[in-house]
Amino acid sequence: SKLDQGADWYDRGTATISRGLERCTGKDMRAINISFILVTSFVKLILITSQLVAETNRLASEGIGTNNPNLVRFFAHFKSADTALWLVLPLVHKRKANTLFGPDGKMKWRHFRLGMSVSLLVGAVAWGPLVYNHADEILIFPNLRSWAILAAIGLPMIFVQCVAEELMFRGYMLQQFAARSMSVLGWSVIPSILFGLAHPSDAGLFSMSWYHFVFGLVMAAVTSRTANLGAAAGIHFGNNLINLLLIAPSQMVSGLALFAIP
Repeated sequence: SKLDQGADWYDRGTATISRGLERCTGKDMRAINISFILVTSFVKLILITSQLVAETNRLASEGIGTNNPNLVRFFAHFKSADTALWLVLPLVHKRKANTLFGPDGKMKWRHFRLGMSVSLLVGAVAWGPLVYNHADEILIFPNLRSWAILAAIGLPMIFVQCVAEELMFRGYMLQQFAARSMSVLGWSVIPSILFGLAHPSDAGLFSMSWYHFVFGLVMAAVTSRTANLGAAAGIHFGNNLINLLLIAPSQMVSGLALFAIP
């Protein structure tokens, strides 16, 4: 019967998989585990993105929020950068991808927390007086619950975006240029120029954002001094929390911000 035939196919399939797994070496199993993690992480990101897109579109239709309900699609693109680096490093450069974090292959979370704290403190000093004196005028989410929902969903995506940029610019590019030249022009200035060009601005030369160029120089110096991406990723994350989730220029990337300035 068809039921018996289906059961037979199932048994043969599971037997084939079992034989294949028995032949796998430790390295093969690690590759399978990494692939599984990448796939499940990507699926989770898609689910989170779909939730956030639906929520931002709903709020935009009600006139709540700012002019960028598709902001989350922008964040989702950064997951592909992580995946690409994790494939390029072992296949092309014959090195483990986690070495982008530093010589020990791990993110130093103590550095991350310290960098984030410094960044949040600077943001509080810079924007605190404006929010304190003009909160009612620049508040764009009268319903704080709606903003809190978006913030909770957007928080991990901002983290992914910050870490992806640090892996690319202060991890991959900085290390690749430094391997060819110890000149500061190579490992600091050139990646920072590319970082500025990746954040175009109408006011900058060749549409390059000078703010992001200087920010890139600072992050390159921090990474060089600490020999790890932890501090730079923490500073970047804290900076983007302030400028994307809390207060942002209304004409820029501000779809999730609680306050918007003209």
